[in-house]
Amino acid sequence: MNTPKTEIKRWGIVVIQSLYPDDRKTGEDLFMDLLRYKELCKEESFSYFHNVNSRKEFEDKIDLIHHSLKVGDILTLHIETHGCDEGIALNDGSIVSWRDFYDMIRPINIDVGHLLFVVMAMCKSIAMISSIDMEKRAPYRAFICTTRKVTGDEIYRGFEAFYTCYFNLLDIQESMRMLQNEVKDSNGYSPFQILSAESVFDEIFDGSRNIESLVISQLKEQNISITDSAKKDMSNKIRRILQEIRGRCYDYYNFKDLY
Repeated sequence: MNTPKTEIKRWGIVVIQSLYPDDRKTGEDLFMDLLRYKELCKEESFSYFHNVNSRKEFEDKIDLIHHSLKVGDILTLHIETHGCDEGIALNDGSIVSWRDFYDMIRPINIDVGHLLFVVMAMCKSIAMISSIDMEKRAPYRAFICTTRKVTGDEIYRGFEAFYTCYFNLLDIQESMRMLQNEVKDSNGYSPFQILSAESVFDEIFDGSRNIESLVISQLKEQNISITDSAKKDMSNKIRRILQEIRGRCYDYYNFKDLY
């Protein structure tokens, strides 16, 4: 396990792909065209590609990646699949829920010292923020997600630009600029966004955010009449809970008790 005093010696990019037969194999194309040459540019770099066809293979590859890491390694995990609100859609029709995915990758993030960067190269992967487990360590340092459906061409062009100068997290600012400039709509908005574990936690457990829809859903669930007084009481209750969770879990979730 990396510690605050661990010297970072190697940084890797590992692609896991699971696409349908008629899909362009964008993960494999990125690896063959660009990523496999990373170690020729910098000897500290390594890269691997895995194609999987079932949930078991997916889980086995993540386990293999985890156990192949050495002290001093950090990792970028690139997931090239289809995505949906429920989770990661594999080519055999199975779905890995976001919560299960977090449980799979959390041991990696712990062992690399909260320096796991995840690239979710799939449609609507921003849905993954819905399954945060604040009682456990964060499963990633940061991740790239999409805010809408994206095409195979957008995936390839975007990440071809991204990986041109990306080796590890120190390169993220320039690499994201290149990704977002390559793929954007007529209004200049890119579907590719980057979020950190800390920013996601802050957004979910921010007691000052708009929680009206949450208040209404809780009143309905508890069969309480929706009156102004009831909404005010429920709002105060939820805000107290959010504040308590933040105070109790923030440092642990974000590794601030260690780093």
